[in-house]
Amino acid sequence: MADMDREANGFAPPPRTYQPPTAEAYTEADLYSSYTRGPSRPSSMASSRRASSTAHPGTLVGSEEKDVVTPLPMGKSADWPPRPPSKDDYRPLTASTKRLSLTSWVSKRSIKYGKGRFARVELIPQPSDDPEDPLNWPMWRKNLNYLALIYMTALIGVLKTIFVSVNGPIALKNGVSYTAAVALTGVPLMISALTGTSGLVVAKLYGKRPVYLVATAFLWIGVVWGSQVVDSYGQNMASRVFQGIGWGVFESLVLGSFQDTFFVSSTQTRHAGDDRLLTHQPQEHELEPRIIISNVISVATTWGGPLLGGVASAGSTGFAVQYQILNAFLAIGVLLVIFAAPETAFDQVAAGAGSPLDGSGQQSKFPTINLSLDAIKRYMDTMKPWSYETRGRKSTLALQVPRATVSPTVILLFVATVLPQAALWSFASSLSMLFSVMPYMASTGAVGALLTGPALMAPGVIGALGTGYFLKHFTPKVHVGLIGVATVLVSIGLLGFGLYVPGGQSQVMTTVIGAASSKLSLPAISFLLGLLAMGIMGLESTARPMIQRSAAYTSSNLTIGLRNTADMNGGLVCWRNLVTGAFISGLPNAIWAADGLKSVALGMGITQILLAIPVAAIWWVWGRTILRLDGRVIGSVDLNSLGKQVSFFDVD
Repeated sequence: MADMDREANGFAPPPRTYQPPTAEAYTEADLYSSYTRGPSRPSSMASSRRASSTAHPGTLVGSEEKDVVTPLPMGKSADWPPRPPSKDDYRPLTASTKRLSLTSWVSKRSIKYGKGRFARVELIPQPSDDPEDPLNWPMWRKNLNYLALIYMTALIGVLKTIFVSVNGPIALKNGVSYTAAVALTGVPLMISALTGTSGLVVAKLYGKRPVYLVATAFLWIGVVWGSQVVDSYGQNMASRVFQGIGWGVFESLVLGSFQDTFFVSSTQTRHAGDDRLLTHQPQEHELEPRIIISNVISVATTWGGPLLGGVASAGSTGFAVQYQILNAFLAIGVLLVIFAAPETAFDQVAAGAGSPLDGSGQQSKFPTINLSLDAIKRYMDTMKPWSYETRGRKSTLALQVPRATVSPTVILLFVATVLPQAALWSFASSLSMLFSVMPYMASTGAVGALLTGPALMAPGVIGALGTGYFLKHFTPKVHVGLIGVATVLVSIGLLGFGLYVPGGQSQVMTTVIGAASSKLSLPAISFLLGLLAMGIMGLESTARPMIQRSAAYTSSNLTIGLRNTADMNGGLVCWRNLVTGAFISGLPNAIWAADGLKSVALGMGITQILLAIPVAAIWWVWGRTILRLDGRVIGSVDLNSLGKQVSFFDVD
């Protein structure tokens, strides 16, 4: 202050000299203090120094009020660091002297958004700049591909249970045992487990379209062949094996095809006035609704098919009419796969990501038809039977599917869900043996009607528990609670069916045939099977979020996460099909005796409870340990297997 007054009156202040401190001047607090320049706050030490007649080392002299500075660090010279120019604003001497450049903080990669009403929706995953990237396809092309796959999924669901309501007539017509008749359903399921795993491996190496085409060819041959050999059990079994080869491929690959084509989820950027980014609100953009539709259609056609099949088989043609009807529908499916299901495998890493594509307006859900020879040629060029082959080490990619199949999360999900599913399929396949004979003599239509409960109750559960709201609120407490509720429903269905049906049979054995229906209610049996199906769908609904959580925990990026999700889901389906097929083929021998059904149902119900409790406890207590084990088993495969190496920091 004194120097400033002297300058104002025209007097130049005396020169200020700096005297470096001695080692004795340092205190313990000085050693840990940061270096500052300018007047210091008053302190007892500073006051004592000002009061002394001799300037203490470490002070600036030459003025009436001495400006005290904090001592320099040990070993530094007196001229370090240099004082900044007086005209510059004060700033710490350790800071950079360069001006801050905000442009260096801006990512060089353009974030891509949706179109039309999704113009403020950030796309996840980010598509490449290649127009042949399935994520960049027009919406009508995406939906056409989705229609082809979902159509085939529905046909496969019907084909799986085509013989459920007619196993009794098949055994009589072919002169075989009932166990051999139900093997026409069980053996193809076991075959589908093997071909599903193989299809996943081949699709990783050479793309999905050639695998779909081969599977469709096997389906077509199997259905046409089966419609001509209904009187020969051996040829009928061979035709069912051909069908099973096609089932496994579609069951394992459709989820991966949907992930290749549709955006997984999105983040909507909301703006208010001139404010920039305010909030990010997750949205279900394209993939989630279509997965829900696919699951609902698959369940509905699987358990709704016997209702119509039983009625159709009641005529003079018998169960062969089901094949004749399906031949017509399958012809449409073959055309859709050939002309509407292009290759969806695409190397996102090699294509890269950059600026958005031209034409960011609203996409049309329906194509603008400009029919010409050139347009037809360009479209058919996208329908080549084989147009993709992976780059890099094929052996590494081929091992990803087996690793995902034996991951701890998949094994635990398999343990929690396989027994109820095997029970429902086994009981459904045995309905004809139980009710088409004395004393019930139920027709094929009545036997098929017993599956009304599963056909109506199961699709609603899998649809409701597959919504984005449920996935967002899927916590460990919800997980364990859902396992408990689903296990209760499964136990009620199993124990109720196993106790009610034998009890009713024992009451009607001594009565006339006409009184059988009054002693045993067929709608009640259908309802018990519906409860069992609801419990199965409740357990099934835990599979997808747990697989997604595992993939998110073990994967280094979204591409690998989606790939692991498809592999783990396919592995789980294959495990369940393998065991369910074995149960279907062996259960009739167990329930043929008088008390066989009661014993089997009690055993399955109690076993399911004993399995569900430790599985829930393992996830509750060692959830993160399971995720770490998933990473070790799967290998957390990086982009080495996909060819081009891309650093995380190269996205800019």
